[in-house]
Amino acid sequence: MSILSTTRPLRAAIFDMDGLLLESESRWRRAEREVTAELGVPITEADLEATMGIRMADVAARWFDAYPWTMPPTPHEVAERVVDRVVELTAGATALPGVAEAIDLCERRGLELALCSSSAPRLIDATLARLGLSERFAVAHSAEHDEFGKPHPMPYLETAAALEVSPSECVVFEDSFSGCLSAKAAGMVTVAVPEDATRGDVRFGVADLVLGSLEQLGAGVLDALEGRRPMPSLARPRFHLAFPAGDLERARAFYVDVLGCREGRASETWVDFDLFGHQIVAHLAAAGFWAGSNDVDSDEVPAFHFGLVVPVMAWREIVARLQASGIEFSIPPRVRFSGERGEQHTCFFRDPAGNAIELKAFADDRAVFARDEA
Repeated sequence: MSILSTTRPLRAAIFDMDGLLLESESRWRRAEREVTAELGVPITEADLEATMGIRMADVAARWFDAYPWTMPPTPHEVAERVVDRVVELTAGATALPGVAEAIDLCERRGLELALCSSSAPRLIDATLARLGLSERFAVAHSAEHDEFGKPHPMPYLETAAALEVSPSECVVFEDSFSGCLSAKAAGMVTVAVPEDATRGDVRFGVADLVLGSLEQLGAGVLDALEGRRPMPSLARPRFHLAFPAGDLERARAFYVDVLGCREGRASETWVDFDLFGHQIVAHLAAAGFWAGSNDVDSDEVPAFHFGLVVPVMAWREIVARLQASGIEFSIPPRVRFSGERGEQHTCFFRDPAGNAIELKAFADDRAVFARDEA
């Protein structure tokens, strides 16, 4: 998890545009394929993914370097053609889920709102007009004429300067790795909201938080970001595994002394270990090796189960999906250790084969392995 050295209050929220406010990557890819087909440039899907979030002029220059063409148009003209086509394709665009709510939330928090995009000003204007957001941003910065574009920090530094705020007082919402790298290099708190296909990309670990969508942004998330509190990330969620152990002291000796794990919370019947960032729990098997259970905060928890530690908003979304599908909870959704350092949302359910699964979300991710005396 990324922990910033400063705790200065947040004063501004800066949003990327393409892929964050609207689903535009398919439009960009269509436009780029159409234009490069005319040039005979054999770009691949991997090429398109590698240039997400990068200025079109820089992308066209890359194409020219790799596959130089001898006849007009120039790389600049090629970039203009692609942008013109995307403007045409944006005519039917709608905002992605959670966009309006995220903007409203940031505005209610008193944050200055800005846009920072690699796209040309005319595309920014057309998109914001289409989405009804033209009046929402105090600054709408295009990196088109910056000396350097994303992933260089200049676009975000220029945006902060236009807002007259320090970079360390800004939170950025981005969908591309290039954009996240730009924002982090500028010294800003960074939230990644990648498309589904790239959400598991470990490179998004550079961000302070990775969400499935802007729908998962809530007041509690902003509180944690402002306090620079680390949170579990969808790019690298903590795996959770609980297993039976006949002797907890032998388990401690093995996991701590041999494997080098850090011991976390514990009781007389169970003990947590930090297995390279993942939470594993040894449960004293009291009623059969795999069938046993132990009391945890008044719940009878199966000695063997597995699951994930996810952000609170993601936990709520998954619980709602389980409830809508009619899944029966063996331990209903609840808050465990309320008011204590290890406070967590939890629930238990079983898969079709009867395996017990726990889904949990900590109020403060720093407390996942916090010991009671800490």
